[in-house]
Formats: sequence, structure tokens, C-alpha cells
Amino acid sequence: MHSAAVATIDPYVHFCHTRAVQVWTKLAIGFTATAIVIVSVYGAYQLVEEQRDLRVAAERDLRLTGAALQIAAGNALRDRQPADVRIVVDTVKLRDPSLDVLVFDAAGGLIAGSWGSGAAEDLVRRSIHEAQSTTSAVVSFEGPRGLSYVIGAFPIRDRDDVNIGALALVRPLDELRRDLTSETRSTIFSLVTLIIGLVVAGWFLASVYVRGPVLDLVRTMRAVRAGDLSAKARFRRKDELGAAVAEFNAMMTELADARGRLIAEGEAREALEANLQHADKLIALGQLSAGLAHEIGSPLQVLNGRANAIAGRTDIPADVRRSAQILANQSDRITHIVEQLMTFSRQSVPAIGDTLLGDPVHDIVELLQPEARRHRIHLEFECDPSLPSAHVDVGQVQQIVMNLLSNAIRATPQDGHIRVKLAAGSLSRRGRAEPSVVLTVEDTGEGIPDALVSRIFEPFFTTRSHAGGTGLGLAVVKAIVDAHGGTIAVATRAGHGTTFTVHFPSAAPNVAGGWVA
Repeated sequence: MHSAAVATIDPYVHFCHTRAVQVWTKLAIGFTATAIVIVSVYGAYQLVEEQRDLRVAAERDLRLTGAALQIAAGNALRDRQPADVRIVVDTVKLRDPSLDVLVFDAAGGLIAGSWGSGAAEDLVRRSIHEAQSTTSAVVSFEGPRGLSYVIGAFPIRDRDDVNIGALALVRPLDELRRDLTSETRSTIFSLVTLIIGLVVAGWFLASVYVRGPVLDLVRTMRAVRAGDLSAKARFRRKDELGAAVAEFNAMMTELADARGRLIAEGEAREALEANLQHADKLIALGQLSAGLAHEIGSPLQVLNGRANAIAGRTDIPADVRRSAQILANQSDRITHIVEQLMTFSRQSVPAIGDTLLGDPVHDIVELLQPEARRHRIHLEFECDPSLPSAHVDVGQVQQIVMNLLSNAIRATPQDGHIRVKLAAGSLSRRGRAEPSVVLTVEDTGEGIPDALVSRIFEPFFTTRSHAGGTGLGLAVVKAIVDAHGGTIAVATRAGHGTTFTVHFPSAAPNVAGGWVA
């Protein structure tokens, strides 16, 4: 039942979303409808007022005319001169052909005038009867909507206030209707123009102040949904939408910061796991090294001593002395491997102090210079004259230079070039940049294949096992650098050489003599 209801609702929701009218369109339509209603009501009111004003003007004009004729006709009737009445009526008719003037005696008989206006006789007589009964003028508008004609009835009395007749004026309202029609058209045109202007203005304002910001916010949301938490809405304005956009941007900034913290925590967790795995390896290696040193240390010394003694005798055959020398050399190699294992596994705390590295590094370069010349390799050393002091254990730094430089000599072909350089730099630690001393060892050797770069610092990993490599040299270098709180990076390109860059922490710049060798 529940799944069926959901299945029924989902298409409807999808339809509503796909068919939804945009907010700015709704606002524009609402504004337009409101404007139409208000303007239409106002226009209708204006037309009603205009019609009332025209009727008032027509009534006023009729009353003024009627009052003048009432006096003239009254004088003629009091003097019993009906011919004068006809003259007055004819004169008025001549001047205003559209106005019908009718004069009646006290009995209601028509003395002057005619029914040429087409007005209903009973309406005129009713108006006269009403005027005579109230002793005051009566004006009425007749026909559909009272716009066919206007009838005015004026009682005529003698000096003793006795009814002696009545005056009726009938004016067709054709001109008034024409004025109303013209005014209606003008009003409708003005209202339509006003409505169109309001609609265009409302549409434009809704587009600028609503649609633009909303679309900007939607574009930003789509960018965020695609994974770009740094996206920010560009809309800036001091109103409700501006406040909403500002809050959204602030929320995205907090989300980006939170994601950065999560990424940093994830990386820290991965680094911790890698360190734990590395620690497990070191524990196993330490146990192995301690056992080797204990178990084979003494036998190796005995073996090496006896082999050297035999090799130094002159009373035995040459091939025996040569075999003894080989045994001595190989026992020395085994002793060296054990010493490297002990060095790597002990992880002794370095004796760190503020030291200028120019002389110690130069000493190692001078020590390996003969070997480099033997391989016809140009070995160069450069030291920045303004090199700052480094917080290091000098002996361990020399061990790093020895290992990196020995590897570079073995990897560089004849007529190659090796450059050792010391310079000032910066090291990123705990989220901020700190001064550092940079050691660079650059060679023009065969390089390291890309697939092997990530493994070169692993213990016992070597590509020169055939040449006696143990895979501990770079592992020892990495361990020493980590113990100093520094960093080591490698940049290599197969067939074009390798560059090792080591950063050691430094606090203050101190001037040292520059070296070029």
C-alpha cells in the first residue's frame, strides 16, 4: 500500500517540478494582475465621474436657459400675449436648433413649441405636473442609462403665485454621448498604456531583483553539487535576497573549511596508519638487527681477522692469499650491512643544534671528489653566502649527503655532472611556513622509473642488488630527515637525471662563507 502510494505521488511531484512556474514569473504575473485590477477600478471610477460631471454641466446649462425662458414666457402669459410666447420660442429654437422649447397653459394645453425632439409626451407632461405641484423646476435624464435626452420642467406663476402655465425644455444628449465615448476611448487607451508600462516595469524589476539573484544562487548550488565548495554567489545587495545569498556564501565557506578539516584528518589518519606499519617494520628490523649483531658479530670479527692474517702471509701460494683477501672483503661488507641495519633500527635521537652547514657538507663533497674524478664525473658544490643556520645533527646531515652523493655517483655515467647546493628556503610545518635550509643533490644520471619512485624510501628496496645494494641507504636518509622534522622530495625523469631536495628547519638567517668547488 505504502509503495503504491509513493509510486503514485512521485510522478505528480516530478510533474510539479518540471511544470513549476518560476518565482519571478509568478511575481510578475501577480504584479500585472494587481495593476490591471487597480487601474481598471480607477478607470471605471474616472468614467463614472466624467459622466456625472457632464450631466451636471448639462443640467446646469438647461436650468440657466430654463430660468431665462421662464421669466420671458411668464411675462408674456401674464400680459396675455401668446404671440410673444411663440416669438420667444422661435427665437430660442433658431439659436439652438437642438433644444426643444414647449410652453403650456394652466390646463396643460400646448401654447408654443412642438414635439420635434421625439421625447415621449407622457414623460414631459409628468415632469410638468411634478414641477407645478412642487412649484420648483424639475430636471430629469431619460433614456438608456439616462443618456438619451434631458427634460426640464419649469412652473410659470403670476404675481399672486397662481399657476398660469409651464415651460418644458427637452435637449437630446447626442453631444454628451459623443463626449463620453471619446472620453471612454481616451481613458481606455491611457489605462492600457499604463498597464503595459506597469507590466513591463514589473517584469523588468522582477527579472533584475528576483530572477537574476535566484539564477545566480541556482548556478552556485549546481557548482557546489558538482563538488566545488569554493563556489560563491556573486550577488551583493542589502535586502532580504542579499542577506540570504550572504548566509549561503557563509555556509559554503564553513562547509569548505569542514571538508578541508576532514581531508586533513583523513590524511593524518592515513599517515598515522603508515607510520604504525613503518613502526612494525622497524620493530621487526630492530629485533633482527639485534639478533644478527649478537649472533654473527663475534664470528665475523674472527673470520675477518683470520682472513686478513692469511692474506698478509708471503709463504703461501698466491691463490690462497687471493681467496683469503676475498673472504676479508666480503666479511667487511657483511659487517657494513649489519652496521647499516643497526643504524636504521636504533632510530637514535639526533643531537640537534644551530649549525652552518657550508663546511660540513663541503667536507663530504671533498671526500667523494676523488671517486667522482675516477668516474670522469664533474662534481660541483654551491653554497648561498646568506645561508641561515640549521637546527640539525651535523653528523647525521653528513651521513645524508654521503648516501645521496654516493648514489648519484653510481647512477651518473662518464662525463656526467653532479651538483650539490645549499640555499635558504621555506618549510611548511603545522600549517604555516617556516624558514629552512635546502640541500639539493642533482645528477644527470639514468633517472628512476616512474613506477619505482614511490618505493625508493622503503627498507630493503633496491634496483642494484646485482651490484651489492642493500636497499637501506635511502631508508636511513628518510628516517634521519623525519627525525629532524624536515622533508625530502625526489624529482626524476628516466634518462635525464634525478634531483633530491631536502629541507632542514631553520630559525634565523646567519651569514656563512660561500663555497664553489
